[in-house]
Amino acid sequence: MGSGECGHLDADGTPNFFPLACGGLYFGGANVGVPLPSKVPDQGSSITNAACASGTTLTLTGASASETAGGTPPNNRCVQGLTTKLNTACLVNADCASTCTTTTDCSPGAACNAGACSNAKCAQTRCTNAGCLFGPPLPIPNSSHTGLATSTCVINTITANASGTADCNAGSTSGLSLPLRSGIFLTGDLMPMRCSGGTTPGANCSGGGGCGTTLACGGAGTCVNDTGRCRAPDPANTPCCSDADCTASGTCETGACVGGANANLGCITDADCPSSTCKTFIQTCPICNATSNKCNAGINDTLACTPGDSAIDGDYPTSHDCPPPPASSLGALPISFVLDSGTVTKTAVDLTDQVNVFCAFCKNKALNSFARRCGGTPAGSVCTGNTGTTGAPCSVAAPCLPIPCTANADCSGQTQSPGFTSCGQRTSGAFTASNIARTIVETGSPSGPLTVGGAGAPS
Repeated sequence: MGSGECGHLDADGTPNFFPLACGGLYFGGANVGVPLPSKVPDQGSSITNAACASGTTLTLTGASASETAGGTPPNNRCVQGLTTKLNTACLVNADCASTCTTTTDCSPGAACNAGACSNAKCAQTRCTNAGCLFGPPLPIPNSSHTGLATSTCVINTITANASGTADCNAGSTSGLSLPLRSGIFLTGDLMPMRCSGGTTPGANCSGGGGCGTTLACGGAGTCVNDTGRCRAPDPANTPCCSDADCTASGTCETGACVGGANANLGCITDADCPSSTCKTFIQTCPICNATSNKCNAGINDTLACTPGDSAIDGDYPTSHDCPPPPASSLGALPISFVLDSGTVTKTAVDLTDQVNVFCAFCKNKALNSFARRCGGTPAGSVCTGNTGTTGAPCSVAAPCLPIPCTANADCSGQTQSPGFTSCGQRTSGAFTASNIARTIVETGSPSGPLTVGGAGAPS
């Protein structure tokens, strides 16, 4: 959180060659296909239990859904299931399911079976035990030129109870482990066209043909392009669906500069917008409209919602009240997520087949593809599903995962076709166009002494 720099990358012989921005999400090796960083929600809040250990040291442990009950709207609330229970308090999914008479009594995408809605979901938004959600939905728009189709929405779920330590005098946190299951939804842009004005501002009005095709907006609203803007020398604010719509520049981008010399011209990153920022048109997660408090797009389109964050970009605010379409799910990635207000480093190693490796898995060196087995273990059943999927032969307890390694010897048994006997990552390095990153340095900031009854402070 915050602004400015919160870390950097070091290369061999070139320290601090690339700054890492606060409030940004970085991922992948060199030449990752998505412009980085992605913006993270600015109002996420999770609760842990704290107990005195010794002196000013606190032991942090996970808080359950029942311990974090309360709040307005409820911290644990129904987001799918019986429509009359949406946005009401719950503790488990079953609390949101019944009693229905017909399918029309349930939120979209459900069936009424034996009096219970089949898609019931209790969103546990503030707790920190296994099964709790971590933060609001996270949009990752791919704003690279023609990259829109690979934009994703991420739902993070905690997979093991939180644990760590803190110091109440320094306001510091050390090694707060919150392992995550990052559910990935390949959504692209959910709203190529959106209503402007009228009684449904911001609502999805995309016709069946996507960008350029429209549906009627409520009141006197107008359905406008929310897909792209042309670069100069096309006039500012020239809407476009593809490069062909930009007769002068031949380039349609999925963002527009908010102000400055390039105001309302197409952009990819803030670097395209001197003295301003680049605002995306890609909504990868459904939007919780802060004006109407209604979901825009997704399976709960037009239903009531409460924003989980502020409108920090064109793909916000999001909310668990507005889930992404289930059919767009690709699978899930296991993330070893650890929070620390100090300085944390990760140094890459040089392996036999690849240098500057941070996260190594068994791979086919020629094809740059990775072995997957149930549970991610060398002896698990071979699986071909997307990472994190639980279909046969895998299960919820042992999903289909890549196999971590530290050397080629760890992969010697991965001879299933086409063979995955090399240990490495997809591309060397981290985050930048070059593959030279050796060390990732992240720098936190303690909040200062804590006070009973005082206002919360970031760290």
